[in-house]
Formats: sequence, C-alpha cells, structure tokens
Amino acid sequence: MDTEKVIEFFKRICRIPRSSGDERMISDYIADFARDRGFSATQDENYNLIVRKPATVESTGDPVILQGHLDMVYVVEDGKNHVYQDGIEVAEDDDYYFAPGTSLGADNGIAVAYCLALLDSSDIPHPDLEMVFTVREEEGLVGARTMDISSLKGTRFINLDSEEEGIIYTSCAGGLRSRLIWNVETEKLKEERVPLKVAFRGLSGGHSGDQIDKGLGNAIVLLGRLLYLLKDMPVRVNQLDVAGKANAIANRGSLYLYVLPGDLERVKDRVGEIEKLFQEELCYTDTIFFDLTEYEGQTGAEVYTEEYQEKVRDSLMLLPYGVAGSSFAVEGLVETSMNMGSLTMEDGRLTLLMALRSSVTSQKYFLRDKIQIIADAKCDECIFESDYPGWKYRKDSPLRDTAAAVYERMFHRKAKMAAIHAGLECGYWAEKKPEMDLISTGPDLFDVHSTGEKVAKASVERTWLYLKELLKELAYGRPI
Repeated sequence: MDTEKVIEFFKRICRIPRSSGDERMISDYIADFARDRGFSATQDENYNLIVRKPATVESTGDPVILQGHLDMVYVVEDGKNHVYQDGIEVAEDDDYYFAPGTSLGADNGIAVAYCLALLDSSDIPHPDLEMVFTVREEEGLVGARTMDISSLKGTRFINLDSEEEGIIYTSCAGGLRSRLIWNVETEKLKEERVPLKVAFRGLSGGHSGDQIDKGLGNAIVLLGRLLYLLKDMPVRVNQLDVAGKANAIANRGSLYLYVLPGDLERVKDRVGEIEKLFQEELCYTDTIFFDLTEYEGQTGAEVYTEEYQEKVRDSLMLLPYGVAGSSFAVEGLVETSMNMGSLTMEDGRLTLLMALRSSVTSQKYFLRDKIQIIADAKCDECIFESDYPGWKYRKDSPLRDTAAAVYERMFHRKAKMAAIHAGLECGYWAEKKPEMDLISTGPDLFDVHSTGEKVAKASVERTWLYLKELLKELAYGRPI
C-alpha cells in the first residue's frame, strides 16, 4: 500500500533538523529529491521552494497547487536530553505516530510527505502539479509573506496544513506579533536574602490558535499572578524565565524570589496556597505544580529594582490574554485572541513575546491599541511585527464544491466547511493572487507544538486516499 511510502518519507523528513529559521537542509533535500526524478525545483534566497511535476494523464484545466511549510515547532520535554541535530525519533503505537519527549513535527511534515510520495509515484493520476514549500511559517508566516509566487500558473490551491480530517477550511484569522521590552534596572541588596526558585511544571501547553479557548494554563499569566499575590510580602525577584514560542501557549517557566530568612516559611506557605488556588482553577482543563528549590542565604543579591518589579508585574496583570471576542457570524468560532508565548532576558532586556489573532482586521488592531496603551505606561519599548492577513470566505468556489463532493462520495458523509482561528498561509496566497481558489485540509493531528503531539495513523491513510482521489477528479474535470 502506498501509504507506507508516505510514512517512510515522513520518517526521513523527521530525521532532518528543521526548526523555524533552520530550513536549508530540508529544502535542499526536497529540491534534490525532485531533481533526481527529473522535475523542476526552484529555491529562493530564504529556501522557499517551488517544485513542478507534469500531469500523469491527459488533463483539463490549469495546474493544481499543493502547499505545506517546511519548519516545525521544536519542543523538548523537561528533563529530556535530546540533541536537536539528531532530528526527531518517530515512535508509534496501534493508533498514532508520536515522538518520545519532543514535538513530532507532523505539523507540517505530513504535508511534505504527501508531496514527496506524489513526486515519487509514476501511476497516480493527477494534473500538472505545482508544489509550494515555505519556511518560517511558525514564526508568523514569514516564508509566505516574502515568497514570490508570480511564476505559478495554477489557480486551484490546496493547502495541506489543517489538523482535522473531514473539515475543509475556507477562511482563517489574520495575526500580529508584539514584543514588550523592559530595560530592567537592578540593585544589590545589603541584607541577607535566601534565594527561592519557583519552577512551574505540569501545564499542557498547545497551539495558541486552536487551543486558546480550551482553558489551558499559561505559565506567563500565572507567573504574573503569583507576583501580584505576593505583593504584600517583602520579596524581591530576579531571573524571570519562560522560554517558548509566540504561537505556543507557554507551559513552563521559573523565577527567583529573594526572601528575608525570617520570612522564608511564611513565603513558602503563601506560595503553596497560590499553587492550590491555581490547581483548583485549572482542575477541569489542565494541571500545574510548583517545584520549590531553596538555596543558601547570601548578601549582595542582585534583584530587579522595586520600580521594575512593579512594572513587569502590573503589565502581566493588565495585558489581555485568551479569548477577547467570539464570532457572531460563524457559530463556535473564536474571533479575536491573544497569547503570551515567552518571557526571556537577554543583555539586560526582558522581552515578552505575544501573538494576536483575529478574523476581523479592525478587532486585531483594537487589541493592538490596548497593548500599546499598557506599554506606554509600563514598558520601555513596544514592537509590533509579522502582521499577516486573514483569508476571507469566498462565496463561489468550484474547488471547494469539488472537494466536498469527492469527500461525500468516498466516505458517505458530508465534509464540514469551517473557518479556523489560526493563521494559515492561505491569507497571503489570496492577497497575492486574488483569483486563487483556495481550500485547506489535512489529517487528524493532536497537541501540536507540544511534546504530546501525535498524528492518527488511520487518518493519515484516509487523507492520502482522499487527496489522490481529489487530484484525479481535478485532472479529468469530472468524476471517474
């Protein structure tokens, strides 16, 4: 069965390191793979890639474009000693493929594997194909924004970056990223202080679009609340550290509290009470634990000044987080949201990275303006970047109609037409070529952008069979 080829190619892809910004090796691999089979492959200076394969049958209509992104969100489980350069190890059980201790990269490696299987085949009926592979999708659709697609002849465009089988996406949210920066000032304390490290663990994390409405805990939000709930106690802070990505819900982090020896037990008790409070709030949706590590008392401890401690704390309390608005046009759709992805220090600058999303452009900028007001009062610098467009629903779509008909004929049930509160590159394709007829589809993926990421075996196979059948019908222009 040629689905085995898809999985073989997926495993090969996973062995190639391809975190966002590091796509050269995977782009070169696909380009060489295509050229070895006699097909055209064109890379740009950023390693975006276009591969062309002629039709295998006498076809009607213009080429069909297939598209996926090359990069993945690389996440490692706490305590896992994983070497990035070794690539991802794919494991499996009866139902799923997954990666022990790391993210899997099925988002969007499965799409790339489907394309490689099509390039490798000689007997799958399809029209002329133009395959588009982009870089840095997970960093704000950077590849799609910079890529020149003027050479594409096709107007029928299938994006393979969706994560729910049986759903054909027809529109998506636009997005914007923000960086709030504090030029943190520090001071040395004269009296003895005991350093108390508070580390968060147990939070699930997840995709900041698909899972922003699932009630999951965010380590940055909880860190800000912890500081605020300790504001009446004589504690000073340093080393706030929440590593992560803008489009992933922050799921781990730590900070150091510097406590007078006589207050240590009282502070530890309060931290324990706050832990229980967070656990009660998240009991139906997530888990959270605090690991406390007490160090030997020291004099001359370097901490944030009280001014900056308050600025950071108050900002984290004031900033909007999670769902900011729901759609009244599409039932069940989150319209506007914001995620806090990372809070890290470099060269004395503490930076909070956030991702804003909305399917309504004016609401996206309304949220941006709220952030700017907070930044003007509490931060030293505010940067907005990676502003990408949404993808508007198209009333008339022959491609959508054909895709729906093929799905119903194959599986004896209707495909669901849906909008998604996540950024898809389709927004750029629709903006660059307004005549483009677009859909997005894909197999069942779970917990992407986290160490729990997995993809359903049966869904990979069904989606592959569906993609082949859809391409065959698009080749002939009629049911076969």
